[in-house]
Amino acid sequence: MSPPRRPRGVRRLRPPRTTRTTRTTRTSGAGVVLALVVGLVGLLLLLASPLAVAAPAAPAAPRADPPRPVEVVLDTMAPRVVTADGPGELVVSGRVVNRSAVTARDVGVRLERGAAVSGERAALAALEGQGSGATVRTPTVEVAPEIAPGTEAPFVVRVPMGGSGSGSLGLAAPGVHPLVVTVDGALGSSAAGRLGAVRLLLPVVGVPGAGPPAAPPVGRAAAVSLLYPLADRPRRVPVVPGAPTLLTDDELAASFAPGGRLAGLVDALGRSAPLGSAPARSVCLAVDADLLETAQAMAEGYQVRTPGGTVLGVGAVAAGRWLDAVRTQARGRCVTALPYAGTDLVATTRGNRPDLTAAAITTATRRVGDILGVEPVPDTVWPAGGLADARSVADLASGGTRTLLLDGDVLAGTPPPGALARLAEPAGEGPTVVALDPVGAEALGPRAGDDDAGDSTSPAGTSGPLAAQDALGILGLRALDTPDGDAPAVDVLAPPADWAADETEAGALLTGIADLARLGLARPVDLGALVGPVVATTPLPRATTGSREVAALPEPLVARAGAVVDRQRELLAATERDGVGAPSPSDFVEPLTDGVLRSLSASWRGDPAAQDTQLGAVERQVDELRSLVRVVQPSGSYSLGTNDAPLLLTVENRLPVAVRVQVVLEPTNGLRTAPLPVVTVPAFGSRQVQVEVEVTRAGQFAVDARAQTPGGEPLGPTARLLLRSTAYGTITVWLTASAAVVLVILASVRIARRVLAARRDRRSRRRHRRGDPPTGGGTEGTDLPTRELQKR
Repeated sequence: MSPPRRPRGVRRLRPPRTTRTTRTTRTSGAGVVLALVVGLVGLLLLLASPLAVAAPAAPAAPRADPPRPVEVVLDTMAPRVVTADGPGELVVSGRVVNRSAVTARDVGVRLERGAAVSGERAALAALEGQGSGATVRTPTVEVAPEIAPGTEAPFVVRVPMGGSGSGSLGLAAPGVHPLVVTVDGALGSSAAGRLGAVRLLLPVVGVPGAGPPAAPPVGRAAAVSLLYPLADRPRRVPVVPGAPTLLTDDELAASFAPGGRLAGLVDALGRSAPLGSAPARSVCLAVDADLLETAQAMAEGYQVRTPGGTVLGVGAVAAGRWLDAVRTQARGRCVTALPYAGTDLVATTRGNRPDLTAAAITTATRRVGDILGVEPVPDTVWPAGGLADARSVADLASGGTRTLLLDGDVLAGTPPPGALARLAEPAGEGPTVVALDPVGAEALGPRAGDDDAGDSTSPAGTSGPLAAQDALGILGLRALDTPDGDAPAVDVLAPPADWAADETEAGALLTGIADLARLGLARPVDLGALVGPVVATTPLPRATTGSREVAALPEPLVARAGAVVDRQRELLAATERDGVGAPSPSDFVEPLTDGVLRSLSASWRGDPAAQDTQLGAVERQVDELRSLVRVVQPSGSYSLGTNDAPLLLTVENRLPVAVRVQVVLEPTNGLRTAPLPVVTVPAFGSRQVQVEVEVTRAGQFAVDARAQTPGGEPLGPTARLLLRSTAYGTITVWLTASAAVVLVILASVRIARRVLAARRDRRSRRRHRRGDPPTGGGTEGTDLPTRELQKR
């Protein structure tokens, strides 16, 4: 007997071993988790142990040098430039500050003078405190028998300039001498020794009482030009059009206020270099358009980002007054525009973005002229720090730059005579190069080099007193040097863009130029006259850029910034002014390009995190602008009764300008669409777009729709459309027709079979009536059953 058949739809039970397998799998999973936990705990214990290998940590911030136990602070020195008709003694005043935890005993101060320096190498060595040693030491003047911890003691030292006595400096001829103010004493129970020192350069252009030095012939005196920077690091954050100005901090409020750095630089011009004076003829203002725009925006009210949120800025009044003072001082003076926000032109070149290089220059020149109402020196570029390589020079030359202000160390070999030359590269008539004084730049910038004793400091590059003293020494050195060629020397001093000098020190440098001009040792000339049309057509010696490696911002960040600019330009190309009096598209798109240039500022060299923060803010702003143009998400679904029913979509524009938009439906199975035309959506408005579609299947499915610019840049978020189709598409019709053909064929076959069977039955009956034997030769007993079967 056969086994009973299993009913249809009832599955045979799996053997019990499958269940055991599942249980084993779960047990193995728990074991894996337990092993991971044990391994993690062991790893933590290993990392906590002293023998653990530490993971690479993020680079730490530069650590400030610890304060010196005893600090020597100089307040004044008179005279700053020794002349034949000046006072006969040098007066130095200052303070000795005890920052240690023990008492300083038997503290005294004395002066040490070195031999006059000659040449650039000796000058650089003197600036770094690496001179050959003191040739004159004055007697020690007592400061205080004891200076308690945390207190200070003032001092004044008076020393005769000339004479051969032990109490004088022993000056006998003009020259520039290293001068060291040394403080001796004992700290606590230690032995007496040197507690601290400050090094300076003392320019002597005439010995008091010995008569003035012979001035060079007319026209042979060294030309002196001073680039006077008014710049700061970028602080603005991109905001939506119409929103208040937002700054990263409010440090500019103090800098613009009386006594601040930027206010002091502008005030020094009015007091020490009034129009028509010798210093005024040597000064060329180097102005950053971003700083001017920031001051202009601050004057109208601004906000500051703080850890606790956004607050109102407090420097609106100071910013307005400072900007007015700059406009006043700029009238009638030489003015040149710095690259916008200090853009790193070397980085934009290495990142293959000449468009950003050109934007940084043209934008800066145009806006400096518009805000100050002056005409900047045309086609002149001062790269950040005066540094450039061969590629960036070629980019600038191809962009129309005719004059480059470069650090003398960038040029191959020694700077050309007269500090003016014609670049040999690129091929052909290259731009004029002005070789900035590299020793003067060293004298004006901060430096941390110590002398052999390791306890000598320099006020150069700080905001404190005597910060410009070394620069006065370099000016005296250039004025006293005899030029080698027929052409007189040209000394172009270029302080750092963020020059820290206060009003007193900036004024002292300007006064020093006036003293040299009065004595006939210097001929003030501004940059505009130096590179004017006459000089531009004069044959100049050839110069080439050297192989010096120039640091720049990372190329990946430049590439990222270039991608942001490309998106901005695509968005700008799709916008247009919406009627008379409406805002221009550039009013809200160009500020984004400004933000990209601020993120490429050379101020962020060595600080990629700061640049990433700046650029990230611009990227978010671009995304926010793009999100204001979108396909409105429908609240329900679309029901399509035919295969060619249209869809009605709404495009919304919340920008203050009109935008040309193209709606795109993502490819979807069962739906075909033709490319849609570009439509213009008005400002703060919307427009309905009819989309012709062809449905090739029935049912419910989703389609993504988005808006984009005519160039293909996505705009706003994607809208998801739900479609419900009851129409028969071409595929459904084809399937129906095919099924009908199959049914017809099957029916025809069945009919044919019945016809053939009926014919055979009729033939069999006729043969039986006539007595014919059955077909196949069977017996008579088999004929009746056969006929019965045929009847059935």
